[in-house]
Amino acid sequence: MKIRTLIFAGIGSFLLASFGQLPANLLLKILPAGLTSQLQGVNGTLWHGGVASIRQATLTITNLQWDLHPAALLTGKLAADLRGNLAQGGHFEGTCAIRIGGAISCNGVNLNDIPAQILTPYLQRFMVPPLSGAFRASLNNLEWDRQTLPRLSGHGEWREAGIQLAPQRFGTYSAILNAGADNAQQITLASAPDAAFTLDGAVTVQQNGHYQSRITLKPGNSIDDGTKQILTSFIGRPQADGGYLIQEQGQLPGSTSALGTQRPLFRIPETPTAVRTRALVWCIDEIHEQINCAGLVVHDTV
Repeated sequence: MKIRTLIFAGIGSFLLASFGQLPANLLLKILPAGLTSQLQGVNGTLWHGGVASIRQATLTITNLQWDLHPAALLTGKLAADLRGNLAQGGHFEGTCAIRIGGAISCNGVNLNDIPAQILTPYLQRFMVPPLSGAFRASLNNLEWDRQTLPRLSGHGEWREAGIQLAPQRFGTYSAILNAGADNAQQITLASAPDAAFTLDGAVTVQQNGHYQSRITLKPGNSIDDGTKQILTSFIGRPQADGGYLIQEQGQLPGSTSALGTQRPLFRIPETPTAVRTRALVWCIDEIHEQINCAGLVVHDTV
């Protein structure tokens, strides 16, 4: 019995080793078609290989390298340790797996030195100006069935936070991500003790893309009157303690509900002056960041 077991173990090891030496471009036949169409420059072997670039919408990953976990194949998963760079800046590493049905799961994911401006295409819909600074994050777990929104747990930081229209940097802010009721994504926000703003609040995102936010943003003594006026223009009048309350709900772009129901993150008073200010912000950004501000109406009446 022991001899038979040893024989089967030897054959299995040989097959796994042989499989691992196959060329990496065989992935183009294994992975879902929606993923393989984005891969360019596949190199190496299935066991130790890489991809020169992966393009997904506005995100491009370069120099992606992997070390395959052969044993995971026995459970119907393709799993590997991954590391790579983002074309816009920053790098990442982690362990991810793809199941036969296309579901993706990751753990131990670390993202470092990710430029905040990478979020510009996503925040533009919410009338949020392009950000400056850098993000870092550590994700304990990520689950994505590729049908609904990903479920995340972990924490992240926004360092040297700011907006590109202003030279001032506002310090460090953090976010803790975990699962809420009914698989909703709960994001709890806070600020470092020496940050220019005191940030406190939470955002809840349902699996269907519906979000709710209640955030308090209070300027510190280092914030000048001009910055406070900008906040008042975009958010509204401050509360009695000088803090600004951001309380919104809407639908994330690209979710299952109609995009026409979404609301901007910041409530902007619909006066001609406010509309003129909003258009001016985005057209200035277009000069520097190539953002399309078409469709924003500038009123001539003040």
